[in-house]
Amino acid sequence: MTPKYLLPLSLSAGLLVSSLGVAQTAAPAAASAPSMASSAPMASSAAGSAPGQGRRGAASAVFVPDIPLAPWDRPAEGPALFTEDFESGTLNDKIWTTHVTGNATIAVSSDMAAHGKYALKVTYPAGTTRSFAFVSMAIPDALKEHFYGRAYVYISGVPDPHSVLMFAGSTGFPRANWLEIGTYKGQFQPSLQINAPTADIPKGEVPPHQGTLPIGRWFCLEWEYIDQPDRIVCWADGQVQVNFPITYNKITNPNVSKTSGLIGGFLEFDLGFRTFAQGAAITKDINIYYDDIALGDKPIGQLTPVPAPAMAARADSSAAK
Repeated sequence: MTPKYLLPLSLSAGLLVSSLGVAQTAAPAAASAPSMASSAPMASSAAGSAPGQGRRGAASAVFVPDIPLAPWDRPAEGPALFTEDFESGTLNDKIWTTHVTGNATIAVSSDMAAHGKYALKVTYPAGTTRSFAFVSMAIPDALKEHFYGRAYVYISGVPDPHSVLMFAGSTGFPRANWLEIGTYKGQFQPSLQINAPTADIPKGEVPPHQGTLPIGRWFCLEWEYIDQPDRIVCWADGQVQVNFPITYNKITNPNVSKTSGLIGGFLEFDLGFRTFAQGAAITKDINIYYDDIALGDKPIGQLTPVPAPAMAARADSSAAK
């Protein structure tokens, strides 16, 4: 029997109209989950600049409200078509391309790992602003319309404003279109980001806020990205956190909406970190670790859970360095 998971109802959302660069999320009218860190104004982005750099123009948005959960079928698990555990101790440049700007860094590290000795570590130093660090890989042809993923993730903490963890979409980062798993005020923020607009799909974003983001411990993040029709689903330690069916309205005619093929096929997968928080809100170094990455055409499933005492001891040791 196919297991059922409780997830959100279908919805329709307006889009954010903005200048060039990654769109940013303003606070929704409804209150979100309690803050994980002190809130601050969002960083700005200039036309023609990379995400989080420069100033941005005025923008308006209709935001997706928090919505109740509805059933979602998860098929039986299957083998991964791609895996990466970073146990070589280095980033394989035949697979991964690095996108870094500002003070953020990303590299394979032995500070701590979910399994084995190494993991991918992103560091966003205290006071940092207008920076990002990601690694990207080409998505196998078999996964270009629909794929599942898994990663073990450790997040030391994030500020309240919109932050980005991972996304999949067209090539040409940062001028690309993608489905994203990010964060906002202690919740997940799944979103559609259109940064390479066309006549039918203007620039903008659709960003709801769902679920609860685990902080200060290893957790297994699993996700499902679909481009036909567009949807993001994700689980944390086997518990569904997000089910986001995406409807994108054309700004020149709100009655014309598109629900499928918004990305045009997944060509690139990226993971790392960036935030729209101002540097003053980054009061401590942000450290994010990724381990045991896997992609496939079926859910891949979890590995052995990370023991909490060992995890906490290694995290404390790393923070003291």
